[in-house]
Amino acid sequence: MQVLIIVNRFFCPQYLTLHIMTVYLSKAAMNFPTAVNGAAELKSKHNGRAIIAGVDVAQYLSGVGLKLKTYEQLLRDSPSWRDKVVLVQRCLIPGARCLDEARTVKEIRGIVKQIKQKFGDAVIDYEEVYGSSMPVDQRLALWKAADCLFCADIRAGLNLLALEFVFAQKDSENPGIIIASEFSGVFGILNGALRISPFDMKLTLATVDRALTMSKEEREGRHLRDIDFVSSSGSDKWIQNVLRDLFEQSKFLDKEESDDDENRSLEGKSVGALLASWQEEQFTRLRSQSVISAYKATSKRVIILDFNGTIVLKQAVDSYLKRDTVGSTIDAPPADVIESLRVLCADPKNTVFVVSGDNKENVEHAIGHIPGLGLGASNGSCFSPPLREGSTSRTWLALDLGVDWASVEQVALKIMAKFTARTNGSFIKRAHSSIGWSYYSCDPEFGSLQAKYLVIELERELAAFDVRFVNLKGIVEVIPRKLNKGIIVKKILRDVAARNQAGVDFILCMGDDISDEKMFTVSQTFVLFTCCTCT
Repeated sequence: MQVLIIVNRFFCPQYLTLHIMTVYLSKAAMNFPTAVNGAAELKSKHNGRAIIAGVDVAQYLSGVGLKLKTYEQLLRDSPSWRDKVVLVQRCLIPGARCLDEARTVKEIRGIVKQIKQKFGDAVIDYEEVYGSSMPVDQRLALWKAADCLFCADIRAGLNLLALEFVFAQKDSENPGIIIASEFSGVFGILNGALRISPFDMKLTLATVDRALTMSKEEREGRHLRDIDFVSSSGSDKWIQNVLRDLFEQSKFLDKEESDDDENRSLEGKSVGALLASWQEEQFTRLRSQSVISAYKATSKRVIILDFNGTIVLKQAVDSYLKRDTVGSTIDAPPADVIESLRVLCADPKNTVFVVSGDNKENVEHAIGHIPGLGLGASNGSCFSPPLREGSTSRTWLALDLGVDWASVEQVALKIMAKFTARTNGSFIKRAHSSIGWSYYSCDPEFGSLQAKYLVIELERELAAFDVRFVNLKGIVEVIPRKLNKGIIVKKILRDVAARNQAGVDFILCMGDDISDEKMFTVSQTFVLFTCCTCT
């Protein structure tokens, strides 16, 4: 349904015209004398006050009334702002919904009059514009002069004016901040925007105050999150993507309809098989003292540790709020963890490996300098034997997984590039025998939605290859079907057992999510097999 809504908007001639004007005319008009001089005139007119900009259609769903009431409350609660800030509000009256517009304009005029009576004319600059848009030079003059753009939509799609605001701030020494409603589509696009609910006045007041007092460094950082995406996402690319999606979808529409009954049958069988395979298990908390006692009583030990989420803390993807930081909280484990790994690796009775889903360069950079530590990267598709004392360079070896990976990458890259172009904050992450699409730094809801569609398309296009798809921790990965962390764990245990005539008498395997389950399964199977063999 959302795809259809987007397509309908793209194929509305008025929308196309507005989009093209927004992207292309803004580039040509950035240095128009009317835009540059208009910005200077606005600043001079308001005598150095911080400018909060707003351009909204005079309709109920635009939330202009809520915005003005919030601004009035700001002036009432914070007298210090009365001489420092001005709301430059422009209301568009397109004449499309006459009754709604008449009621909204009447309400807005009443609030504006009330604000001026209480706090003076200098705190608000209100004008009404008849038509569906302002002239582009007037818009750019306002964007250049503004310190922030305030959008309080109750319900809205993609607000192109917010994207234009980002573009207009491109060369600003102190970029403006966007305050965006959580009920607007633009909030899912712009990662640098501050989130509000227009119905939560207390939170909105705090957000406006934050935007006005924000440091230059944070302003620049938030602007950099969006400017590349906005600058590279012209209307021609959007239209090409929509046409391509329609063409690709039409090829499979008939086939999907004919296979509906069969798919439902298969889904039912898989659910039944899954339920039948579940077994009730008892989990007990690991007792540290028991581990220590077993460790001291043994002499042929194997310790296998996951990287992200185990020895390096990793933040979970929040389902509701954007992250100001993404991925791992730090690039390497804490100093005490590094020291613990050094101590473990220094004991000749221990074989210590860290197995990660990340690429070998990142893993080696973080912990590759520790003598005696073995590394597994890309979920074990490549590995590096323990670094000997005095050695400075590592040797990396790869496992044969029976997949033409070059062909897989060629197909997957095209699909992922398409989703990257439409999802701000996403990027492609390549590793040995894996390729991933990261949406960790995107808007959580929009990123998750895009990830679902990406998996569907990847499954369809890569059906001929022996690969599988993993969607964990904000990244969709394509990997060989045979690849999992259990493969490298099996190799480690067999190699250690082959070197020691008495085998292995202590295995400690630690992980934090479902991708580590194969490591646990292989470890348990190895112990059971060893016990049966000894018996």
